[in-house]
Amino acid sequence: SSGINAEYGGCPDIEISTISKKGNREGGVTVVYIASHLHHMVFELVKNALRATVEAESKHSVKVLIVEGEKDISIMVQDRGVGIPMRLHDHLFDYHYSTAPEPDIHSRIPPLAGFGYGLPLSRLYARYLNGNIRLMSMEGYGTSAVIYLQTLSEEAGEVLPLFNKTSQAKYQIGQMVQDWNVAGPTSRPIWS
Repeated sequence: SSGINAEYGGCPDIEISTISKKGNREGGVTVVYIASHLHHMVFELVKNALRATVEAESKHSVKVLIVEGEKDISIMVQDRGVGIPMRLHDHLFDYHYSTAPEPDIHSRIPPLAGFGYGLPLSRLYARYLNGNIRLMSMEGYGTSAVIYLQTLSEEAGEVLPLFNKTSQAKYQIGQMVQDWNVAGPTSRPIWS
């Protein structure tokens, strides 16, 4: 939030709540994940929510809800910022696409946004261990973003992309699933 304060002269409050499968609303949750990847994903979504809220001059706080289920951990970040028009939704996970103004790379304050790699890299981190990120935005109201992660370490196996036929020969092909990095009804193998 110090970067948002420096860039915009103010920062909305952040409300954080947790719900665990044990029913303890105030207790923490346990996640099996790479700490730096988790930090990047949460930082990116909270930063985007704070920026949207400030730009909308909204008095609402940004809400973060962490829910631990039996199989998933979900982290939802909600803002009452400007929202994103539906016609732009398909571009939100494209590299080098940003809704933020182009950053001034010569500024004394490091830019927080505008390079277009935050959301795509965050989704890549989530999918690396069988998770995902989903966004739902309504122009004029705000955005909800959810990070889905596996609770159980045995279900959070790495998903590696297939680069060429040489690397394909090194893996044993298992069940086929829809490929997440290609638009359309394509499939890729899940490696056993």
